[in-house]
Formats: sequence, C-alpha cells, structure tokens
Amino acid sequence: MHQLKPVLLPGICALLLSSCAAESPRPLVDPAAVRFPLAEAGALDIEGTVVGQPRAKDGIIYFATREGFLTAVVAPARQVFWRFKADHPVSAGPELSEDHVLFRDDGHVLYVLDPKGALLMKRRAAGTVTTAVREHRGRIYFGTEEGRIQALDSGAPGGSRPAWEYEAPGPVTAGPVFAGELVLFGTSDGRLIALDHAGQPVWQFGGPGPITADPAVAGERIYFGTGDKSFFCVNATTGKKIWSRRLQGAPLHPAHVHGSRVAVAASNSVVYFLSRRGGSILSWELVPSRVVHEPAAAGTVLIISSAAPRLAAIDLKSGKRLGEHLTSGLLSTGALWVSPLVVGFEEDGASGRQKLVFLERRPDPPPAFGEKQRNTTSRSGTTALKRTPR
Repeated sequence: MHQLKPVLLPGICALLLSSCAAESPRPLVDPAAVRFPLAEAGALDIEGTVVGQPRAKDGIIYFATREGFLTAVVAPARQVFWRFKADHPVSAGPELSEDHVLFRDDGHVLYVLDPKGALLMKRRAAGTVTTAVREHRGRIYFGTEEGRIQALDSGAPGGSRPAWEYEAPGPVTAGPVFAGELVLFGTSDGRLIALDHAGQPVWQFGGPGPITADPAVAGERIYFGTGDKSFFCVNATTGKKIWSRRLQGAPLHPAHVHGSRVAVAASNSVVYFLSRRGGSILSWELVPSRVVHEPAAAGTVLIISSAAPRLAAIDLKSGKRLGEHLTSGLLSTGALWVSPLVVGFEEDGASGRQKLVFLERRPDPPPAFGEKQRNTTSRSGTTALKRTPR
C-alpha cells in the first residue's frame, strides 16, 4: 500500500489537462462498463479523516479532511496531484464547476481553486453556510442558517463581490441546484424556492417537511423529497405539482433520473424506483444497511454505498441488483465511479485510519480445458436478499 503524500506529476498532469481541452469524437471507455465482481487494484493511505462527499472529474478525485486539507488524487496513477490547506477545520466536501474547485471551511470561509490547486478566491461568508457552495455562469451561490441566499460575482475585478441577496423564510438546507435560468434552494420549513439570475423569486412550492437533500432536475421536471417521507415532482417553469408519492422512508440524497424511472434512496434502507411519469412505485431494492452515503451513477448502473462494509450495484433500467462487493472496512463516504475504476473510501475498524481503495473488474478465470464457460448469475457476486412489501 502506498502512503498518501504529494508528488510531482508533470507528465500525468499535462496529459490529463490536454485531454480535457481536446474534444474526443467518442468516449474512450464505455461509461456503463462497471461490472461486478470487483477486485482491489491498489490503495492509498489518507492522512486525516475524510468529511462530506468526495467528487471526481476528468480522472481526478477531490476530497476534504476534517484537519482542513483539500486533496486532489490522479486516479489512473493513484498519486496525489496537490493539497491545499484551509484556515479552519472542514466538515463539508468540495464541489466542482466547469473550471473550478469550490469548498468551505468551518470558519465559513469560501475558497475557489483552479484545477491545479492555485487559490483564485477567498472570502468569508456573511452568515453560517448550511448548503453546498456551487458556481453557475460566473456566479457562486450558497445558503445560510440565517435564511440568506447569496450570490457572488466571481468575475468581478479584484475578486468576488456580492451580486445579490435574498431573504428566505427560514434556514436554507438544500441547494443550490440549477434548472435552466433558475437557481433552486430548499428550506427547513419545506419550501422549494426558485430564483432567477438577478435574485428575484419566480415561484415557491410548499412541502410538508424540511428539504435536506438537493432536488434533481431532469428536463422540465424537478424531483425532491421532504423529511416527512413525501416525494414530489413539480414543473420546473411554474413550480406546480405534477405528482407526489408517500414513501416508508425519508429521501436521504438527490434522486437519480434515468429513462422512465426515478431512483430514490430512503432512510428505511430501501432504494425505490418510481415512475417518472406518474410517481407509482415500480419496484424497490433492499439494502443491507442504511444508505447514509450518496449513491453514484455509472452509466446505467447505480452504485450504493451503505453503512455496512459493502458496495452494491443496481441497474437503473430495471431496478434489479447486479452484484455486491464486500469491502475490507466500513465505508467512510459514497464510492465514486472514475471510469474504469470504482473508488471507495474505507476505514479500518481497529486503527481508525482511512484509505482510498481502487477497485476494478475481476477477470473471469479461463475455462478448464474442454469445458464450456457457463453464464450463471453467481458470477455477478449477487447476494440474495429477502424482499418484503413496502
């Protein structure tokens, strides 16, 4: 196992950056190529404790640690690209825009870095930041516990400056999420608020419970859940309800929309598959433990990271389980799909130390001489679970 220490990677970095700039006529790797069973292909020890949900883009993994570091790791090389130290401890993970990496520390200082880790902006927020900090079309958005929704103009001469501020009726607990020209926020009193680029309210939708998971936007529809176990679909232009569905658990993470289905991970250890059109429950899949970590989409596959030491893969098209992988330790965050690798964050129960684990498809053993290779479901590594109506 390698120690997680910064190294110089000029060749790798140049290759990655040049590949990002040049357009490829077709994907080099099939985005739906994740297949179970998986095998460990390498690991890196982590210095500190990972917090929030890591992110990945263009083969680079970004994660924050409680000790105040933001680290970038090149997945193909399994080496550290760069590390950045914040002024205070950190409790939230980073966010990625088209050109920047954004994160905040527990002193409510906002940071904007370029892909090479250089600091472009640093600003203390006016209030206690309680949402993700995200960038869209040259502006940085976030919400606060005091009920303020703020937009900063990242293109202002000399650094960011306030573009506008909107007073919400209560603490802002979800968002920002972008739907065309609108920016969406959820509040602790169940309101979904849509604002335009100038900070003017366009519509509000009142739900029966707090909105803590970010809404999901797909076409002209917005999908989100509330703390009272309700799930809604509303029109993105008007905010009018299209349908609603009562679940047996509260939605914990943003929904995943694929084709005619909406996948919702809920607090009752169930992943629901709802009809995108009318909200009926098409199927559900039990998870061995609570889905405390954010699921990750890998093409047509949804990777589920639970509180148990295992990863599960579910087909977004059919809702059927495709396989499982037993990890060597408890999962600290949601796994990531960094094609062609599944990257997990594991914690050793005895020492408490964490590591990045790089998983790849385990090759099938060659068939014995004269024996035809059988196509059986056992190759997927699937563990049968008893299903009960919910």
